[in-house]
Amino acid sequence: MTIAVCTIYTEAFSQIEEDSILINEVIVTGQFSPQSIKKSLYKVEVINADDIKRMAVNNVAEVLNQTLNILIIPEKNSGDSKANIIGLGADYTKILIDNIPVVGDTGLGSNIDLTKITLDNIDHIEIVKGSMGVEFGNNAVAGVINIITKKSSRKKWNINGFIQEETVGKEYDWVDYGKGRHIQSLNISHNISDKWYANVSVNRNDFQGFWGDLDGKNSIESGKRGYNWQPKEIINPSVLVNYKSSKTQLFYKGDFLSEEINFYNPLFSEKLLGAGERTYTASDRDYFTTRILQQFNLQTEVFKKSKLSLDLSYQNQKRKKQDYIFDIPQRNVISKDDKETYYQAETYYSRGTLNNFTNFKKLDILVGYEGDYTTGFAGWSTGSFSGNNIEKEVFNAAVFASAEYSLSDKWFLRPGFRVNFSDTFETKPNFSLVSKYKINDTSEIRAIIGSANRNPTFQELFTYFVDSNHDIRGNENLKPENSYSGTLFYSIYNQPNANYKWGIDVSSMYLQVDDRIDVKIVNETPVQYKYININTYKSWLNTISGKISNKNFGLNAGFSLLGRGLIIDNLNDEKFRYSYEVNSSFYYNLLKTKTSFALFYKAIGKTYSITEDKSLGITQNILTKRDAYSIMDFSVAQKIWKDHFTLTLGARNIFDVSSVNNLSISSGAHGNTNASERLFYGRSYFCRLNFNF
Repeated sequence: MTIAVCTIYTEAFSQIEEDSILINEVIVTGQFSPQSIKKSLYKVEVINADDIKRMAVNNVAEVLNQTLNILIIPEKNSGDSKANIIGLGADYTKILIDNIPVVGDTGLGSNIDLTKITLDNIDHIEIVKGSMGVEFGNNAVAGVINIITKKSSRKKWNINGFIQEETVGKEYDWVDYGKGRHIQSLNISHNISDKWYANVSVNRNDFQGFWGDLDGKNSIESGKRGYNWQPKEIINPSVLVNYKSSKTQLFYKGDFLSEEINFYNPLFSEKLLGAGERTYTASDRDYFTTRILQQFNLQTEVFKKSKLSLDLSYQNQKRKKQDYIFDIPQRNVISKDDKETYYQAETYYSRGTLNNFTNFKKLDILVGYEGDYTTGFAGWSTGSFSGNNIEKEVFNAAVFASAEYSLSDKWFLRPGFRVNFSDTFETKPNFSLVSKYKINDTSEIRAIIGSANRNPTFQELFTYFVDSNHDIRGNENLKPENSYSGTLFYSIYNQPNANYKWGIDVSSMYLQVDDRIDVKIVNETPVQYKYININTYKSWLNTISGKISNKNFGLNAGFSLLGRGLIIDNLNDEKFRYSYEVNSSFYYNLLKTKTSFALFYKAIGKTYSITEDKSLGITQNILTKRDAYSIMDFSVAQKIWKDHFTLTLGARNIFDVSSVNNLSISSGAHGNTNASERLFYGRSYFCRLNFNF
């Protein structure tokens, strides 16, 4: 679904809202240079700043949870939430911030926890579905999600932020912050001159865990110590400096993230203190993640008219753990081990493009390169590498070219080609062809085909998990997976100067992944498993969406039907299994009272998917069926005191969905199972106070 971009014509929402709309009509994902949505050749879905404000959400995972054909499934132990697009997991989606892939545990730009990307200083989010290997390289199989930050403001100074209190299900405690979710954000921007702009922001998200049927960290009486979802705190400061002249724009961005997850062991033991005294202790553990992201971008004109874009980035993500003995009745730490690093990734990345260097009016050619050097470390304590530390280096590089050709005033073509090089994997080419035909001023049709690769992950390459009950081994000879997609879009919309704005999009996409990596039994007695290239994944996605809006209301609705040919080693089933999704959003503004209402709804039918199964101690793929469920969010916002403050009240997950049945229908390693999968922690309520000066 393409989310509507609407302008609110009212003093209540001020010039800031209009500024953001004008900016949001310009997109960068898959384009030679920033341009309007209607002029782009790729079909780009946009979630703009106003949509994000109406949701009253706090990270990218919560934003995308309402988007059609994107499924966000949280992990209750870590709290991580990752994007599943077109039935493929997070390893198949490329996550970018200002066109730069984000570092993660298993790869650059893939398998990214979206709760670690806050919404401070975000202008809008761009989404392109389908294989985008030519434009964005490895792992852009199911699509790309590009998060665009703000780099300008019309105000000399701007200080804004918010304080938000939210229940976790029915759990909340204001006094000692022992329950609930507590969020604070501060953002300061300044136009230093006509050319220089600076921004500083910090966000803190304190999630106190979800107790559920357990009793937290300080109780031993019921024997139910611990949390269903572990407590988690994220602190994210960032800084941005931007320079812009008539021919040149450059910016530097530095982003630091610190995350702490607390695991409270449900098992505890008695400890005798002497003189008849005793206490109870538990072996608990804290997990720490730090991430550093630094980016430099330059866009300028060279050779009189050619456009040069250059990106340089350094990123580092490190995970540590710390064990300690906790005295439960006394509520203090008895002893604590040193912190131990068990995962680390350090990446140097560069990308450059040059276009508009020909003298042909109807032809524009873009050439570019992309390269990254990553050092990875996985500690022996993860238990997956035969008691050894694994340290590896990977260098990837690519050269690519594409051309935009105007066959006429209505018909445009864009072929593209990329060659990927690596010191670890075999050389792989990618191709793409985009065609757009403008039927008239209010309708157009696009046809897009493309390919992409997915490189094997650290786990798939180097796992060695062998004991008396398991024998699972990685495979350093794995080759990248190959994907191909073809999409047909039809769009119709009314003239932009009409009182009402409306549009309808219809699309059909076919995607196939060959040489898919999976765990296979390679020896029956004793049973041995190994990662190999064996599987094929096929999907066919059909979508229709529409939008209508005027100066005080907006309505979006979409429906999709996704068929998946789920071919895995122990189930060779060629038939497509279909599942549907429905989503809609509605907002209404009372202009006189400066009050706005927003409603978001999403229904997901019975879903057949390839799901990660970790019952053997490592990840393998099994075929599962998840029951249907629906989610709905509602909020009401009131501007007060000359629009300097906005009070927002709302409810998430109004239908109080918590667990959904998930049936394994492939044999897998442990046979068929029918389990209740906890996706949410039920209905929650929130109150947010925004300030803007």
